[in-house]
Amino acid sequence: MFNVSIRKATSLDAEAIASVHVHSWKKAYQQFIPEIVLDSLSIPERTQLWNELLNNGVTVLVLEIDNQIIGFASICTFRDDIEDNSKGEISAIYIHPNFWHQGFGKKLSLAALKTLKELGYTEALLWVLSDNHQARSFYEGMGFELNDKSKLTEFYDGGALLKEVLYKKKL
Repeated sequence: MFNVSIRKATSLDAEAIASVHVHSWKKAYQQFIPEIVLDSLSIPERTQLWNELLNNGVTVLVLEIDNQIIGFASICTFRDDIEDNSKGEISAIYIHPNFWHQGFGKKLSLAALKTLKELGYTEALLWVLSDNHQARSFYEGMGFELNDKSKLTEFYDGGALLKEVLYKKKL
């Protein structure tokens, strides 16, 4: 049986978070983001990014199995309406592809929602690629509802322009 734990990340976790991030993107987004963009993803670059975020106080939860990070969730005030402090955002949540469909995403999502509530938020929001039906089904199964907002997001300097839809959940 696995020893599963969830804790707040530190800058020492940046490389492991970056590894999960890159591997997850390459698997989850291969149908949506051009291969040349996915091939350019770099664990060292992502490590630097996550190190900066963690050192600047971004809240990241990591899910570990036997002390190995296999997933993470980043949470913050909803970035598209920073004047409304009642709305929190799950800005990123990923599980390493080797551990998909084993309940770890649900466990990490519940921890992220609990943390948002503990931080005083009354609503959780998250953006999902419109064409990512697997993720959308997952969030709908978690009780998130589709909002009427959408946006086009540019990924990697023109490598891909993709539609995202907004989901919300009362806490």
